[in-house]
Amino acid sequence: MSNKLKSIVLDFETELLNGVRSGADEAALKKIRDEAFDRLRAVKEGPSPPCLETIFDVAGEIGIKLNMALEAIRK
Repeated sequence: MSNKLKSIVLDFETELLNGVRSGADEAALKKIRDEAFDRLRAVKEGPSPPCLETIFDVAGEIGIKLNMALEAIRK
C-alpha cells in the first residue's frame, strides 16, 4: 500500500476515533467517511493511481471501521 493510501486510512481512523470520543452522531461519522472516500478518489484519479484491488481494499477497510464506530455509538 502506498504512503498516500496509508495516510488516508490513518487520518480516517484518527478522525473517526475522535468523533466517537466526542459524541459525534451517525451523520458526522458518515461525513468523515465521505471525506476519506473523496481523498481516496483523488488518489485513484491522480497521475499514477494504484491498482483497483488496492483501492477497493482501502475502501473496504474504511467501510468496516465506520460500521464498528456506528455500532459503538449506538450502544
